[in-house]
Amino acid sequence: MTIQPSKRHVAGRFVWHYIEMVIAMSLGMVLLGPVWGAVLPDAITRVDVGTLTMAADMSIGMAVWMRVRRHTWAAIAEMSLAMGVPFLVLLVPYWFGALPGDMVMSIGHVLMFVFMALAMLRRRHEYTHHQHRFRIPRKWLGRGAVVLVALLVPGAVSAVNTVGKFGDQYKARSDTVAVQPVRKAAAHDPAKPTVAFLVNGSGTNVADLLGPYEVLAGTGRVNTYVVSSGPRLVPLTGGLDLVPDLTFDELARLLGERRDTLDAVVIPALNKTAPAEAGSITAWLREQSAAGAITVSVCNGARTLAATGLLDGRPATSHWWRLPGLRADFGQVQWVSGQRYVDDGNVITTAGVLSGIEGALRIIERLLDVDTAHEAARKVHWRHYSPGVAARIPSSSFEAKDVAVVSLTSSYQPGPSTIGVRLIEGTGELELASAFITYTEESMIGRTVAVGDGAVRSRHGLTFVPRSTVADGLDRLLVPGVDAARRQAAGTGPSAATGGLQPEYLHVGEEFAFDPVLRDIARTYDVPTARWAAKALEYPVLDVKLTGSAWPWAATIVLVVLALLGAAVAIAAGMVFRRIRARSRAAGPGPEPHDAPGAELAHCGS
Repeated sequence: MTIQPSKRHVAGRFVWHYIEMVIAMSLGMVLLGPVWGAVLPDAITRVDVGTLTMAADMSIGMAVWMRVRRHTWAAIAEMSLAMGVPFLVLLVPYWFGALPGDMVMSIGHVLMFVFMALAMLRRRHEYTHHQHRFRIPRKWLGRGAVVLVALLVPGAVSAVNTVGKFGDQYKARSDTVAVQPVRKAAAHDPAKPTVAFLVNGSGTNVADLLGPYEVLAGTGRVNTYVVSSGPRLVPLTGGLDLVPDLTFDELARLLGERRDTLDAVVIPALNKTAPAEAGSITAWLREQSAAGAITVSVCNGARTLAATGLLDGRPATSHWWRLPGLRADFGQVQWVSGQRYVDDGNVITTAGVLSGIEGALRIIERLLDVDTAHEAARKVHWRHYSPGVAARIPSSSFEAKDVAVVSLTSSYQPGPSTIGVRLIEGTGELELASAFITYTEESMIGRTVAVGDGAVRSRHGLTFVPRSTVADGLDRLLVPGVDAARRQAAGTGPSAATGGLQPEYLHVGEEFAFDPVLRDIARTYDVPTARWAAKALEYPVLDVKLTGSAWPWAATIVLVVLALLGAAVAIAAGMVFRRIRARSRAAGPGPEPHDAPGAELAHCGS
């Protein structure tokens, strides 16, 4: 007699089958997505192409799993249509400009899950029938367990190292420090253009901020202020703490007293701004734009600017890494790639990180003149200045080599990873930025710690506060700045507790501040990591000689050793388990403890 499963059992099978479909769909998207990125690096960033390739990836993953489950081809075709049709339908109004790209993604995903359920309900018997079960041979389960544990060990190490490095990028200091910035109000000249640099309380990209700042402040012909919504110490990338010059209200008061106006606002990439502060920043940016200021975003500062609505319907650019996300979230903006900056009247947006230098030079062209911009580029040794027009740059994308290098470096780099950066009075802003961002956010080699005896002022008057007064527990101690290297060579450099480390002076000659840092990464770690850092900085290094290991071999060896260790643990555990089970079977069940009287005789008699 066949026992019919209960309704609850059938419903459970149906729901579990649906969950399997979602997992298979997600795996297809994760595994096949990078392939499209390598084959169609430019086209994949388009909303329509990206949407269709994503739907194809999910359909392929699901189709493969459905064949494993021995579903009919008709059911597979129906499910593929259920996943693709919603996006195809929604792309029609998108192509006619009636629906933004982010809505195509959002609505399409909701409809896709609904259509999947409807397709399953249409063939409900096929999705609840017991014949779709499958069995995996025991030997394959054992081998799979060995592989899983072998991957689990390096995976756990990778997770700990990567999360630790990413988590420290903008970590706020644990103590409270009350330091006043250099008061620049007395030197304010209403005859000069005034440029404000925006920062936020949860962290600001150090190169996006300090690169344009030094370019503009170095001219001596611009009033420059770092401003925030409130008085606070601001963490920059890598743990460099900055004291902003003014709050929004203090800047307004200063400009009102001097009967002056703000000419431009520079918006660097801001780290996870709190909702209350984000609202304050959005309102302030809209107010400055309405009053006639040029709003200039650097790198992912375009996200902050786009959130104000000031980019709607206008061309704009950002870091190549960030553009796909920006296209998805702000479909009403005409995002473009392959340009250092986009100048659209009262809005200028720049590409990634060091493209902010070109943005600052464009501000100088707009507010002063081209000759002053030429001189500003010469002062910071920027070799790529393109007067009057935005230079073309590669439309980069993640490549397989990039993924491998970043994964190895961030997860298993055995080299010096805790790097002290000595703060010296008068260091250039770009020199500071090169030390704090390149070893951390861009190359993922390790973490940096600002070391010093107290608050220092940079070359153009910004106030920074170190987090440590000694160099204990560090792997390296770097000292940025050409002036610091010269003072050391002359025997007049500052003394500091070094924790037994020999200070290494990064900038010993007149050149762009990031060049010696990239050479140091290539020499100390490996060339591919240095090249990846340059790519992330959007900085061409064809004329920078990088010498060192041709591959992160040390990190690769660590990965292999960890995988072998995991496999050895899995094999040993399996051998112990089999031995225990074999002994248990050999021992047998033993005599029954409660045999009836006379049972022994009965057994013998039989």
